[in-house]
Amino acid sequence: MAERVTMKEALKKLDAQLECSLCLDTFKQPKLLPCFHVFCKSPCLEKLVTKDGRSLTCPTCRHIVPLSERGVAGLQSDFHIDHLFEIQDAFNKAEDENDRNCGSCEDGKATGYCNDCGDFLCDKCQAAHKIMKYLRNHKLISLDELKAQVTSLVPPKKAVPHCPKHSDNALKIYCDTCSTLICTDCTIRLHKDHNYDLVADVLTKHKEELVSSLKPVKEKLDSVQRALQDFDTRAKAIHDQRAAIEANIHKEINEQHRLLDQRRAELVGELEMLTQQKLKNLAAQRDQVEITQVKLTSCLEYAEGGLKTGTDGEVLEMKSSVIKRIKQISTDFNPSTIQPETKADMEMITKGKEPLQQACRDFLENNHSRSISLENSHTTGDGLKGATTGETKTVSFQAITKKNKKFKCKLDLKAKLVHVMSKDRLKCEVIEQQHGQHKINYRPMKRGKHELHITVNGDAVRGSPFPIAVAPSPQSFVKPSRVVRGVNNPQGTVFNSKGQLVVVEGATVSVLTPEGEKIRTFGKLNNAHGVTVDKDDNIYVVGYSNRVNKFSSDGEFVAAVGSEGSGNLQFSVPHGICYNRRDNNLYVTDQGNNRIQVLSTELKFVRCFGTPGKGNGQLQNPLYATFDSANNLYVTDRCNHRVQVFTAEGQFLRTFSQKTNGQKLNLPWAIAIDSSDTVYVSENGPHHVSVFTSQGAYITTFGGPGTEEGQFNSIHGLSIDHNDSVVVSEQGNRRLQIF
Repeated sequence: MAERVTMKEALKKLDAQLECSLCLDTFKQPKLLPCFHVFCKSPCLEKLVTKDGRSLTCPTCRHIVPLSERGVAGLQSDFHIDHLFEIQDAFNKAEDENDRNCGSCEDGKATGYCNDCGDFLCDKCQAAHKIMKYLRNHKLISLDELKAQVTSLVPPKKAVPHCPKHSDNALKIYCDTCSTLICTDCTIRLHKDHNYDLVADVLTKHKEELVSSLKPVKEKLDSVQRALQDFDTRAKAIHDQRAAIEANIHKEINEQHRLLDQRRAELVGELEMLTQQKLKNLAAQRDQVEITQVKLTSCLEYAEGGLKTGTDGEVLEMKSSVIKRIKQISTDFNPSTIQPETKADMEMITKGKEPLQQACRDFLENNHSRSISLENSHTTGDGLKGATTGETKTVSFQAITKKNKKFKCKLDLKAKLVHVMSKDRLKCEVIEQQHGQHKINYRPMKRGKHELHITVNGDAVRGSPFPIAVAPSPQSFVKPSRVVRGVNNPQGTVFNSKGQLVVVEGATVSVLTPEGEKIRTFGKLNNAHGVTVDKDDNIYVVGYSNRVNKFSSDGEFVAAVGSEGSGNLQFSVPHGICYNRRDNNLYVTDQGNNRIQVLSTELKFVRCFGTPGKGNGQLQNPLYATFDSANNLYVTDRCNHRVQVFTAEGQFLRTFSQKTNGQKLNLPWAIAIDSSDTVYVSENGPHHVSVFTSQGAYITTFGGPGTEEGQFNSIHGLSIDHNDSVVVSEQGNRRLQIF
């Protein structure tokens, strides 16, 4: 049987929950961050705002929080904290309930409490509550029930809130389309065609969905907590090994005092350095896992706290933000990264059955694995500069001792090449040479951004992991890996966070699986071309109707902006649109106005740049644009037969168009950039795709006019999937080819 919580114990527990972790004082104007951590508005959060006022970083989990124009004041309040303050108020009411007068007649002695009125009542006033029609439904409880409610940290029940638009109506209906509470009048006009139902009828279902959605968070939190225990166990093993090895070192030195006395302190010192290095590496890994734990815990505690203390409407309103946070955490969560990588593999090396005296001499005179300096050792070679698929590249590693000499003994050197996006691993060939030098050969088969990991005795060498950009070879584009047929008038394409392909089909937009099967089709558009998605998978479409249309990830129309003209939020046959994750803005190629117009994801004007002409930074019918990993914008300058590169703010950087044998780009149309910053440009004149480095160096060209696989007819879109495959959208052949 659970032990009864006293009023004093409950008050102590409550005070701890109402304390800001930054100022260590009671919350003042608490604000809830998207990561579900709560801090005081002023001065705690206001001190964390960046100089430009656009964001702040959560001090608990380091989550970057974008801010609106209202700054910290625009952040939402936490209803869970508000309820805890209500509980605190109930404490104060319950402390002296035995001496309290009736709050209604002010004459009789209080014997009960009305949750709806928030007042103590005598027997007569309670009887009146039960008789009077408009008070009959109020919740009356005894003083003992009130005290039990307070000590279990459950807030007093409140009356159903009223609609801010129709003050006479209670918010008793939940709109599933908008994820918000509404009244009966709201259903007539504002939510006429939406899906809605009574709160009482849908509460159980949504609560069950929310509870069910928390299961993977609990599972991940369990795995993180187990991993943290593994870190503690591993750290103890390292400490135990250190103690055992130090004892052996002292034993050997004491037996051969004449030879080893001068070496004793040096050995212990080297062992301590190795121990501290391993513990430092282990602590750094543990820090990242603890951050993951904080993210999972905050999400779980917020949701469970809301389910416990929130009103029906508040639980429903918090559901969408919790689900969104769970999706974000699940996307970022990688089980392989929460296991300790640093090994407890230290040992003392001896020479077996050889005479101990000779073994000690060898131990003193020869360099061995524990005397290597990872700080002074160096890695060089052409293989660090990048590679091409199918090409063998070589990297050299030279081991150096702590006394800055070439290392002479055998090392446990391992190397692997990891594809950053897919996490596929390629084991490298390691060839040991003389004087501690090693050759590392790798032959990547996937294009895109890679990392070369090199370790010695389980510890990373200086500079590891090394970034390796793998460009495609010409042989990669001879034949497509697959073809999606029967696509109606395909234009622009883009991949969402789920790996699904969003494609414009003239008057509609379709979402396809990675295999090309249609999931949904939506929209009634006029001659649409460009499409992009933001970090929340909202879909934005532009076309010759001179409008930017915004849809939810499910295809529901959200908003539209634009008209014909040359002013702000006016367009002249805009063709392409792309999203910048760094500034959360949309970049529209305003073709007829020869400029790039920048909009926020709320479809507000931000800025524009570009003027008509042939000079640097000037444009003639820009069609499509995209960003590289350095946040630079690449634009196909169609009638100038070139690609221009700008900063996100619109500053001109460079231009390129030159291929081989004096050939140049011919009517460049669509453009895409993979994870290694390889640039793909379609040319609508010759119906092929040309490939360049990010600096404009020509690599290869593939395709040509025709209907066979590997040939093209009117390429109107290019995009890159999560495996760095290139998707070519052909209007003429009504298909998608993936290379």
